[in-house]
Amino acid sequence: MLLAALLQLGTIVFPNSGKPEAQDAFLRGVLLLHNFAYLQAKDAFVEAEKIDPKFVLAYWGEAMTHNHPIWNQVDVEKGRSVLDKVKTLQMTARERGYIEALQALYGEGERKQRDYAYEKAMQRVAKAYPDDIEAQVFWALSILGSREWHQLDERRSIAAAAILEPLFPTHPDHPGVLHYLIHAYDDPIHAPLGLRAARQYAKVASSAPHALHMPSHIFLQLGMWEDAAHSNEAAYALSKQWGEPDLHSLSWLEYVYLQQHRYADAKHLLDEAPGSDHHGSGVRETMQIRYAVETGDYAFDFTSPVGKALRAIAGKRFDDAQKSIDEAAKNSDEPDADELRALLASARGQMDDALKYAHSAIKLEENLGVPSGPPNFKPAHELYGELLLKAGRKKEAAEQFQMSLLRTPNRAASLAGAQRVSQ
Repeated sequence: MLLAALLQLGTIVFPNSGKPEAQDAFLRGVLLLHNFAYLQAKDAFVEAEKIDPKFVLAYWGEAMTHNHPIWNQVDVEKGRSVLDKVKTLQMTARERGYIEALQALYGEGERKQRDYAYEKAMQRVAKAYPDDIEAQVFWALSILGSREWHQLDERRSIAAAAILEPLFPTHPDHPGVLHYLIHAYDDPIHAPLGLRAARQYAKVASSAPHALHMPSHIFLQLGMWEDAAHSNEAAYALSKQWGEPDLHSLSWLEYVYLQQHRYADAKHLLDEAPGSDHHGSGVRETMQIRYAVETGDYAFDFTSPVGKALRAIAGKRFDDAQKSIDEAAKNSDEPDADELRALLASARGQMDDALKYAHSAIKLEENLGVPSGPPNFKPAHELYGELLLKAGRKKEAAEQFQMSLLRTPNRAASLAGAQRVSQ
């Protein structure tokens, strides 16, 4: 159970047929669900079930904790296992709509098929009960959750925002409304529309680490580095109080410090990233690569092909670099391999090949959709601009730096490139 001091999670109203004495635990679970605190949410729903074993929506809530939309994570078997518990329970027609939606989510078929079926089921609930705010909010989340990983479909994002926007004036303390609006506007074009929700969300759910981090999605898209730093500093500090250090916030904070030229602070954060498990070591490696790319300091014991290639290029060990690039190309269809090929060709003085690979990386990057979050390596337009500048093609380089700044506003290396072009 969460400490009493950690209960500033927002405000919701969610009528149901559960016993009155189980309502506090249930509502806390839904609030935690909206704030993506899934483990804590599950504990709250299980608490409600123990108080009222026939509480249908408590089981619905527990089942919901096994689906992590936006993160593209789902445990179908665990979700189905929870739903088995409600088969013999009495429920209202509205509650049955929520359960049937989860039966679609955890039904048969591929994930994409199930996500779309769940979205349609939540739409039916929302349309049947237009005064049910939770139905509207979870319908919007189901739309956002059905997007492909890294394929940010702006039409679907704005469709979700269109559901949430009318709720914002009347439910300014609803964590789901605020949280999901930020996700809906998480791209360079629509980010200004998300500023209101970003400013409000951290205040409304100040006890949830993820709520403190989420505004930085908008701040990052707008190049608001000071705000982004404060957001992730607060999120990471609170996550440690929860006993679950949030490496996501830590990684974002390092990137922000690098954009602020706070290199010593950024390097200090590398000591916070654990290397003892797969996820932690992956975050640490990503942070080391970002630090190396931004500062030119490659003195790290990289384990990933990308990191090894970068260090080998910097040390002019070109054969080793090529081997690592070949390995990177096997593991990913993202632009990293072509960017590495461009850097290697440039280091060898083969500028025509370098420009060809950099241009190819641009196409791959743009196929991934609009940027969301820090780049793992370097924006392709920025790299192309730097290579064009090295080749003496200033006008074309200026165009690439401008495009990079449209996609990643106020990014330090792109600003520096644009300044060099003008000199």
